[in-house]
Amino acid sequence: MNFRIAVLQMRSAGRDWARNVETITARLREAAGKGADILLLPECFINGYILPAENADALPENSIPLARVCASARETGVGVVATALTQGKARPQNSAFVVSKDGDVLMKYSKVHTCDFSDEACLESGNAFRVCDFHGIRLGVMICYDREYPESARLLMLEGAEIILVPNDCMTMRPRVQALSTRAYENMVGVVMANPNG
Repeated sequence: MNFRIAVLQMRSAGRDWARNVETITARLREAAGKGADILLLPECFINGYILPAENADALPENSIPLARVCASARETGVGVVATALTQGKARPQNSAFVVSKDGDVLMKYSKVHTCDFSDEACLESGNAFRVCDFHGIRLGVMICYDREYPESARLLMLEGAEIILVPNDCMTMRPRVQALSTRAYENMVGVVMANPNG
């Protein structure tokens, strides 16, 4: 079985979610034309990775932007890992939604290892690593700084992940890329990262 992952390597238009959703829709159409099964976005693409942020700046789970991304996935027949700052209990969370080819949200994952020593101190951490079944493939997600902890990928593998998708938005230094190779090797899983260009 072939499983094709399209990777978006670009910056979002910040908090202009309408423009970002247009970009996602256009890239889903392009990915469909190339036979992709899923499109992986960089970190917080829908409403921009702009910190500090408050819950009022974040999207609720039943938001219009996410609904439009789900509709685009359904129209194109390509799944997507849709990323956004989402509303948490008290503060925003850095989240990724795995959306099926049918436009259904299969899983929401919120970044466990937030960078509390920098701008992400304003965020609320997630509390678990999750895996979902995406049309017969077991997918796990870890976001950016999660990849620097061996336990993140290990927990996903133990939950049955065959492929780990990594939305990212930071400078890609050689040790970070090597760490992803190590996570793949030590857990015998595929690992794919999306990072903005530049």
